[in-house]
Amino acid sequence: MNDGPMGWAGRVMEWLAFATRMVLINLLFAAGTLAGLVLLGLFPAAVAATTMLARLRAGAAGDHLVRDFITVYRSQFWHTNRVGGIFWGAGVVLFLNVLTMQGGNSPVHAALLLLAGVAGTATLLAAFTAIATCSRYRDSVSRTWRTAFLLPLVSPLMSVGLLVSLVLLAGVFSGLTVLVPLVGASAPLLASGWLLERRLQRLAAPTAVEPAVSAA
Repeated sequence: MNDGPMGWAGRVMEWLAFATRMVLINLLFAAGTLAGLVLLGLFPAAVAATTMLARLRAGAAGDHLVRDFITVYRSQFWHTNRVGGIFWGAGVVLFLNVLTMQGGNSPVHAALLLLAGVAGTATLLAAFTAIATCSRYRDSVSRTWRTAFLLPLVSPLMSVGLLVSLVLLAGVFSGLTVLVPLVGASAPLLASGWLLERRLQRLAAPTAVEPAVSAA
């Protein structure tokens, strides 16, 4: 084992390269989201970013991150938007429900707000699961939805770990807002992608769906 100055310098350079690519993926995510006017760009950008982050974790990101991101973004654009449609719809319904319940002080209102919070949390977990599933597999929309909503329910430890990770990152970003434009999206996608990919690998069957299209 090389513990000399050059060994430590090499490790520092590796971490700096990793951090730099995290920032680049974050910028690509933002650009992809805006390119689709947010509504059509968010899910394709999230799937492309998650794919690039998985390669980064594996040390296989290569030297063409921008090109590879664009390739995945374009190849997954319509599929991921069909998958993401249900989550946009659920978000609108939950938002409208919370608005209608504002101002009430009765136990019924409190219970409804709690129920809305639980539903919102479940939808958030399902959305992250759908993103990770699309980055790993190219399955039908209906089967992706089924995986997205069922996997967090049958994997409570994974769900708790994902929620804790997101809460901790939210706390860090609230205290260090300078990090938001740098890794505000790539850090949560990195954490969620790692947790969900591990779970999906364990549940993979011989009849696994067709692997997601990878960038050339």
